[in-house]
Amino acid sequence: MNFLFAGGGTGGHVFPALAIADELKKMDSSSDILFVGAKGKIEERLVPQNGYRLETISIEGLKRNLSMSNFSLVFKLVRSVIKSKKIIKEFNPQVVIGTGGFVSLPVLYSATSMKKKTLIQEGNYYPGLTTKFLAPKVNKVVVNFEGTKELLKRKDNIIKIGHPIRSALKISDPQEAKIKLGISLDKFTVLVFGGSQGARGINNAIGSLVEEFLKNEINLIWQTGKSDFGELSGKFANKENVLIQDFFNDMGLVYSAADLVVCRSGITSIMELASLRKAVIFIPFPDATDNHQESNAKSLEAEGAAFIILQKDVAKGLFPLILELKNNKSKLNDLEKNIKKFEDTKAAKKIADVIMNLSV
Repeated sequence: MNFLFAGGGTGGHVFPALAIADELKKMDSSSDILFVGAKGKIEERLVPQNGYRLETISIEGLKRNLSMSNFSLVFKLVRSVIKSKKIIKEFNPQVVIGTGGFVSLPVLYSATSMKKKTLIQEGNYYPGLTTKFLAPKVNKVVVNFEGTKELLKRKDNIIKIGHPIRSALKISDPQEAKIKLGISLDKFTVLVFGGSQGARGINNAIGSLVEEFLKNEINLIWQTGKSDFGELSGKFANKENVLIQDFFNDMGLVYSAADLVVCRSGITSIMELASLRKAVIFIPFPDATDNHQESNAKSLEAEGAAFIILQKDVAKGLFPLILELKNNKSKLNDLEKNIKKFEDTKAAKKIADVIMNLSV
């Protein structure tokens, strides 16, 4: 059987697709899987790295402010639909799967118009524009939160399943991880990242706090994203106990070394942290559609599974909270215990089962 995946732009859309694709391969090793992504985005690296073929289309997301690029988006969308139909006709998939983001729109829209079986997976509490538009048209909609059902008009095609994460993501011994990363073995360790594309707001705040990390003998593992890496590595790469990279290919290794994580609250990061039982401080991306990252994070904070600091409060509030958790092992343990309640290690397999049933 042939399965076509559409999702990209960020790791939060690519990684769930890879997790589901891996499960489909386990079920039927002879199945053929093709990904469709956006030109110039992270999927051009991640998909081939994970052993899958990738076709690209020229498409980008809608800018929330008044931007000239929004006017050209209509023409890009039309061209993307034409190319998507061509890819679908040639590949002839039994099921077309979207994991959200702007890439899913032309591909799944084309698939529905060609009477192909379709499924869209939405991990966030508030569904994105693509999911809202496609949900009435596709065969199945998979949501992660019970409340998401109420935000979609059609109800009969919705299934609640946890958000899938990469099966390759494994926790290892913290001391061994620190040795491999070349950081101090006996120091409290904080991992900071802003998602696969980086986060300017978080990077600016951490840049102003590096001396505080050093003064308090805290290891800092810092994933900056590509756009800020050159400037920040020039300032901080030679600092003792600071490990700075634009992107860590082995996130399992850096998660393993970390006593505490500071990151955005995209749903993929949340589910990875839950699976690996990591204490976390969330800094929700303030410009996320419908403020969905803050909604995601609040669902964990209400269960004592995370702390939240808003972007506007990071400069003053972040480091005191890091120090509090460093010095309060009991509170750190509570975070690790409570976040485990949100995991669903079988989510990818459950979604793959739904896809297999659709393909019959």
